[in-house]
Amino acid sequence: MQEHYDKMFMTRALALAKKAWGSTGINPRVGALVVKNNRLVGQGYHRKLGEAHAEICALADAGHQARAATLYVNLEPCCCTGRTPPCVVAIDKADIKKVVISMNDPNPLVNGKGVEYLRAHNIAVTTNVLSDEARKLNAWYAKYITTKMPYVIMKIAVSQDGKIAGFRQKYVTSEPSRRLVHALRGQLNAVLVGINTILLDNPYLTDRYLGKNSPTRIVIDPNLKIPDHANFLNPDSRRIIITNKNNDPRKIQTLTAVGVEFILFEGTSYPVSRILEELSKLAIGSVLIEGGGKVFAQFFKAKMYDELYLFRAKTKTGNGLALTSEILDYAQSRDKKPLNIEEDILYHVYRNN
Repeated sequence: MQEHYDKMFMTRALALAKKAWGSTGINPRVGALVVKNNRLVGQGYHRKLGEAHAEICALADAGHQARAATLYVNLEPCCCTGRTPPCVVAIDKADIKKVVISMNDPNPLVNGKGVEYLRAHNIAVTTNVLSDEARKLNAWYAKYITTKMPYVIMKIAVSQDGKIAGFRQKYVTSEPSRRLVHALRGQLNAVLVGINTILLDNPYLTDRYLGKNSPTRIVIDPNLKIPDHANFLNPDSRRIIITNKNNDPRKIQTLTAVGVEFILFEGTSYPVSRILEELSKLAIGSVLIEGGGKVFAQFFKAKMYDELYLFRAKTKTGNGLALTSEILDYAQSRDKKPLNIEEDILYHVYRNN
């Protein structure tokens, strides 16, 4: 019976954690509940980087009712001081009698040590409750905190005949597919494209449907061709340009003066691994790759991505830029049960599965 309650309350904690999609920066998504006699008396989630952790919010919500209660949290409570004090100390001071956890925190400063602290202070601990769901929710965080490399998702939309550009209409996929893409943007730290995508489409690269989060915009622009009027440069979010350090210093200075950040390399061809290393240094923990064909091919060939979303529309274009058949064949062969979204087909692949 208790196992049933543990799963029920942890499901609620995970749902709370998802509310923070796109808002926690490089921090994980965490939800917490305080439960007494199998009755919810407090709840909270980590809302924003630098703000209180989920456990602290839940304890504050519960107040004096936290005494001798059970705390449910989808990630091991921290035991180190970062932007906020250690959560395990607050849990002990609140006289929590038991903590139920989905997964250990992969952060080397915490991994297992939070559980050890709690048990050393006579607090019972149960682990691995809905651990698969918890790991999936914070897969990007686990990669970033252990490898110092961003979690990468490639999103590709192709016509029925495999083209990624040259469409007669502005969009080739259905509105529900576009809503899903905008939701992805809202969940990740950043969106990255090549300069040709900027020049051809002048995209906003924002979450215009939900409008909850404005991801960092990144462009690979070796020759600094970005136009002054590009929607990419709108100051509604962080902007990063990856370019040659020897490009026009006046243009670099002008863009820097309006808040644009630069990653400066030698030459005009940049290894994907170096790009991701530099983005990590700028606290970018997850990236959505949205084009174009050259960028897709670079990340695919280097195997520097973690997930692939490939939308194939019913519409044919005839002329246009084709996606490399290797990527298309790979997606279709790996996802044996693609999802139908109106007339579109979505192939979703995890590279390491």
